[in-house]
This record gives sequence, structure tokens and C-alpha cells, in this order.
Amino acid sequence: MSGIVGTPRAIKLLNKDIIQDIIKVNGPITKPEIAKITNLSLVTVNKTVETLLQENKVKVSGVNQSTGGRRAQFFEINEELNYIVGLCYHKDVYLGAIANSIGDIIYKQEFPVRVDTYDEVMEDTYFAIDTLIEKCNEHVISAIGIGVPGVINEGIVTNIPNIPSWENINIEKIIEEKYQITVLLENDINLATIGLYYNDYKDEVDNLALIYLEQGIGSGLILNRELFKGSTNFAGELSYIPVGNQIMIDGKKTKYKGNFENKIALINEYLETCTEDKKDEMNEMLLKTIADGLMSIICVINPDIIALKLEKLTDEGIKKIKELIEALIHTDNIPKIIKLNDLRKYSIHGVMNMCIRETMPIYQLTNRKRG
Repeated sequence: MSGIVGTPRAIKLLNKDIIQDIIKVNGPITKPEIAKITNLSLVTVNKTVETLLQENKVKVSGVNQSTGGRRAQFFEINEELNYIVGLCYHKDVYLGAIANSIGDIIYKQEFPVRVDTYDEVMEDTYFAIDTLIEKCNEHVISAIGIGVPGVINEGIVTNIPNIPSWENINIEKIIEEKYQITVLLENDINLATIGLYYNDYKDEVDNLALIYLEQGIGSGLILNRELFKGSTNFAGELSYIPVGNQIMIDGKKTKYKGNFENKIALINEYLETCTEDKKDEMNEMLLKTIADGLMSIICVINPDIIALKLEKLTDEGIKKIKELIEALIHTDNIPKIIKLNDLRKYSIHGVMNMCIRETMPIYQLTNRKRG
């Protein structure tokens, strides 16, 4: 703290942000413990915590056992201060949820979504949001988060074949203007990656990749504990990775054009219709193609964990992929490879995590909190 320079008011706000987050992460916690962690004076901590209590952002959760003097109070975040509304789109359905201010999900509901026209999808989106807001009763809503299968750049949605009427439209702005609440849109796979990392792995590793290999290919990347999206939010678009020039099926060249997504799609399509005597050969080709794609990720990003979502992938298939990669690089460089069965639970947790991170304090002498 001693190296920070700013106006007294800015320093005061910064101290409040820091202490609020310390209480969120470490609570229940006493004022002396906060002072020790932050290196702030106990006088500053006392005044700041009292301000947070007056603003109803923290609450007293108990007192320690008496040692003869005044018993110290424990403080924690007021989880009922505000609520978050979240939606994640998946196969013509929204998974909707409400979370409290610390991210605990307290309500879930599914909503059908019509996607044939812009008016239909917006009507169904508004219905889902309205229903969840009503469930919040009198609680203040700090943010509405939405996960969709597309590229999001400053609220504008592109590359979204599942909801074509949203292409090149700033959906974030439209919904925010309607509700006058902070609205955050993000790619659904990015959100699943955030949810997976912060739910299951944040205390174990710093780098993780999630790869979706079903209806199209998508991925999310956690680098140094943060979601990485690149300069234009294009990072993780693995569908364009080259994995060979052509493939042969039944001795014939296919329409395959040389990229990861096309090759996976063609193999999956053929697996659905081929005879039993061909399935082993096609499964081998599928696993080899996945291994080739993972090699690019491992060599460029070097993650600790790669999580794969492909329903037909078995534990034996994971083992085979590892063996194919081990034939090319040293085992020390091969990440843990796991299979995921359900992305939706991670996606909705990712929505809540995103909203909390974008609306909670940030330690910097600036008014800008998003971006």
C-alpha cells in the first residue's frame, strides 16, 4: 500500500475496495486480521469497515471468545446485498438462474427459446429475464449475464449460426437499455471454462483449456488464472487449426478443406452412418485428429489441464489420445486430459462468476471497472 499515490479520496475508495474484497475472500474475519493482511493501520481499517457496515455491504457474523478484554467481531460479505440474473443458451433452451452476491445459485429454471426470427428470440429472452427478476422479489439486481454460442466483442454478437438474427447486433446494449441494469454477454464456452476453472481447479493450477468438439468446435482458455480472449476476442477459435490437407473415407477423397472443425465434423457424420466393420477405423481417425489438434494447443499454450467435451469420447479414447501425444513430445509437457459430461452447470456458474468480477471492486485508481 505504501507505493500507491493518489488523492486522499481516491486512496480512501481504493482502501474500501481492497478491504471489501479481503472480507469477501477471507471472511469471517476480524479487523486486526484485515490490518495484518493489508498492512493498513487499524484506525483506517476500523473507519473503512464501519463505512461498509453502514452501506450494508458487510455484516457482523459473530464474535470471538473473550480473553479478558473486548471481544473482536467477525465480519463477512452480506450475501443478500444484491442478486445476479443469468441465462445460458443451449440447443433452443435457456438455463436461467439467480445467484446471491457471493455467487451461490439459489434458483434455476429452464426456458424454451424460438430462434427463427429476431422478434421471437427477443420475446423469449425478455420473458426469461422478466421471470427471473420477479423471482428476485425486492432484491437489487447488480447484473444480468448471458452466455451465447458466438463471438462477443463490446456487446456485438458475431459468428452465431444458432441465433442468426443476432448477427452483428449489440444485444448487450439493447437489453441494458430495456432494463437499466448492467448486462454482460459472453461466449458460452468461455463461460463454461470460467465455471470449470473457478469451481474445480483454481486452487490447483494456473492454466487450463476447455475444448468443445460437438456441434462445431469451440474452446476457452485460462492463462495465468484469467480468461484469455486475445486482441479481438478470437483466441480459442480452434476450428481453423490446420490438421492435414485431406482425408480418405472408403478410398475416396472427401470435401474436407483442411481444418480441425471440418475434419471432426466429417468423421462424426460418417460414424453415425458407417457399418460396424468401419467404426474402429473411423474412431482411430477421430482420436488421431483430436490428438493433432491438442498438439497445437500444448505447444503454444502449455496448459496444466485440457478438458474435452465430446459425448462419444470414452476413457479408453482419452488414454489413446495421451499415447498418441506421448509419441511426439516428452511426458513432462503433456497436460492432464479429462472428459466433461455436462457443460451447462459450468456455464451458469461462469455467468455468475463473470458478473461478480465485473461488478465488484477492482484495485486501481480509476473509475473504469469493465473491460
